[in-house]
Amino acid sequence: MKLCRRLDGKLASDIIGDRDLYHKVGGELLLKPDKSTVPDPITSILWKHGKNKVAEWDKDFGGLDIYAAFINRTTLNQTTGELRITGLTKTDSGVYSVEFNSKLLDKTYTRFAVPKPTITSSCNPDKTSCILTCEGDTTDAQPITYSWNVGEGAWAALDKQLNVFKSDTGKSTNSYKYICKINNTVSEEVSEPVGEVNTASVVGHCECCIMLNS
Repeated sequence: MKLCRRLDGKLASDIIGDRDLYHKVGGELLLKPDKSTVPDPITSILWKHGKNKVAEWDKDFGGLDIYAAFINRTTLNQTTGELRITGLTKTDSGVYSVEFNSKLLDKTYTRFAVPKPTITSSCNPDKTSCILTCEGDTTDAQPITYSWNVGEGAWAALDKQLNVFKSDTGKSTNSYKYICKINNTVSEEVSEPVGEVNTASVVGHCECCIMLNS
């Protein structure tokens, strides 16, 4: 079973079971394992991030250890097995797994919120057409979608790039504002509006085009 959960900076509290969890950078992650299949007594708990240890508790051999980058921001409830991580970073994204008494339970995943995008543009020499690109590092935020708002029109789900043409009549280019939006299941972020589209330097390919009078 999979779950996509919107967080918006609030604390998540989820029972894990091979599912996707989505969280914001800087937020908190609370993983609540279902240990109903593990017979009592619980004598050891081991949490891993990928192949790396996060927290390990062994009743008979030395108590609790927190490892590496998780030190000072991770706690483990030795009764329930709940793992809490604060101050999430992009490097915390990935697969988390837990073992009770050396028995591996189901895995869980994390994803992160989208960044605030910026719009760059590239125009042909006579400036009759321009390519607008909605830029932002979305490596750890996938899957994402792009939307554009042009002038006073409604938002439209399009691609990362938008091709704008100028005709010989109609309104001035500067009367139009272009805004792009990136969103995933955690969050959405909107760029600052751009009016002048003939002064930037990014070149790309476009599949979605609009006509702009000028």
